This record gives sequence, C-alpha cells and structure tokens, in this order.
Amino acid sequence: MLPNFIGLGAPRAGTTWLFGRLREHPEIFMAEVKEANFFTAHTIAGRIKEYEDHFVGGDNAVAVGEISVRYLTSNLAPERIKHYMPDVRLFVSLRNPIDQIYSHYWHLHRQNFHQWDRTKVPRSFEEALETYEDTLLEPARYHKHLQKWLTIFDKSQLHIIFYDDVVGQPGNVLSELYSFIGVDSSFVPASIHERGASARRGTSPRGHLQGRMHSWLHDKLNRQVYYPLKQVIGVRAAARIKDKLRIRETMERLFLQPGYPEISSDMRELLRKHLANEIEQVASMTNRDLSHWQ
Repeated sequence: MLPNFIGLGAPRAGTTWLFGRLREHPEIFMAEVKEANFFTAHTIAGRIKEYEDHFVGGDNAVAVGEISVRYLTSNLAPERIKHYMPDVRLFVSLRNPIDQIYSHYWHLHRQNFHQWDRTKVPRSFEEALETYEDTLLEPARYHKHLQKWLTIFDKSQLHIIFYDDVVGQPGNVLSELYSFIGVDSSFVPASIHERGASARRGTSPRGHLQGRMHSWLHDKLNRQVYYPLKQVIGVRAAARIKDKLRIRETMERLFLQPGYPEISSDMRELLRKHLANEIEQVASMTNRDLSHWQ
C-alpha cells in the first residue's frame, strides 16, 4: 500500500490544518504521522516496507496520502517518489515567503533548532539568519523548488495552494484539493473553521524566563522521554501517545503566547529584496497577483 497523493510543504504554510481536514474526509486515509519524511532519508534501499507501514489500514480508501514539508526542498525526494509512485498527485501550500521565514524561525526556536546543545540555539532572528541561513531561507525559494519537481512530474500532477486562501477561503481550498485528489469535493469537514489565534499567528515566548523554561523542558522531554520511547515502540506509537497527552498544547499554555514580536522594517526590507525575483517568478508561474508579498 503506497499513497496516491503527497503534500510537499511549505513549512508554516497551513499544512497542519490541511492534514487535519484531509483526515476528516471519509474517503481519505492519511498516514498517522505527519512528516514521515521517508524519501529524504540518506538511504531508502530495501526499506520501502517501512514507508508502506504508514498506510496500513488504507486499503478501502479512495485516496491515501501523507504530508512531509521537507520534500519540497529535498534533492532526493523527487526522483525517489517518481520511481515508486509515477502517477502520484502532489500539492504544495505557499505563504508570503517573508512571513513564512519569520514563522519558521519561531517554530524552530520552540524546538531549540533541533539542537541537543541548547547553547547553539540562536538568541535572535538576525543571529538565526546568519547561523541557519539555508534552514530558514531555502524553503522560501518556492520557484526554484517547484521547477525542480516539475522537471520530474507533469504539471497536471501538481496542485498549488496559497496560504492566504487557506485563511480567507478554506471551503474553496478544500473543495479544489478534494477534487484534485479524486474524492467527493462537496464534503465539508466539521472543523473547517477551527483556526484560533494560535493557528493564525503562531506562538512566541511570554517572556525571557518563560522562553528559557520552555527550551529547557522541550530539551529534557525529547532527550529523556520522546526519543527513547520512539526507539522502543516506534515513531507511530510514540506520536499517538504524545498527541493523546497533549504535551505540546500544555507547554504552549504555560510558556507561550499567540503571535510574534513585530519583525523590524529593516529586516523585512532586506528579505523582500532577497526574495523579490523568486516572488515574481512564482507570480508568473501561477498567474497570480502576489504584489502583497513584496
């Protein structure tokens, strides 16, 4: 059992919301774990059964899929996916790249930038751009990555969603996406409007002390609980336990607040200049007015 559709990203562009609404559709079976990231692994030779295990139980579904935002920027994923699933349908959600980069920064900040050593976590957005330039900027180079995928797959296999529409026209977004992957497009999920302040604006520390506490606790839980648990019972089972305990939500209530500090005008202008050509190319590719991204 392999999927017949895959979400490629981008990070911080509404993919978690899309994942939830796809899971609600009665004709769709989604991999239990968002971010399987199988096709970005160093080697997948002889391991396809590991990937198939994500879709056990989906035999009777009209559509079977997963979402892994690392696929968008991966140089390995396109050819690998083409090899195993040549007719797969692909979708991507794009957000104003400046807002996407800044939101991605705060997302990684909450996760200590995936560093075991917390002293390596940047202390500011500006420092993060210097230390983790590729991590933050590469996912926002949408045109570059879409072109890479379109050299492997036919353009009819790629559906592009805009985060602005996820926020402003969720019903239309879902109807078009459902139709693209071949399921009943008239279905309206019960939670279609479940987009609270934290979902729209992200989260950031309530203060310096709360930020340090969140960083320390996140580090301890991952080192001493979650990572060892995954080794014993597997990623899927560990994710189920984590979701059921609602650890992330509890930590956010204790230490974080909705929204981010305002990005400086100088930094926004610097990013705008850096991404101007990319934005123009995406606008031309999609025939969409993206002047508000500038």
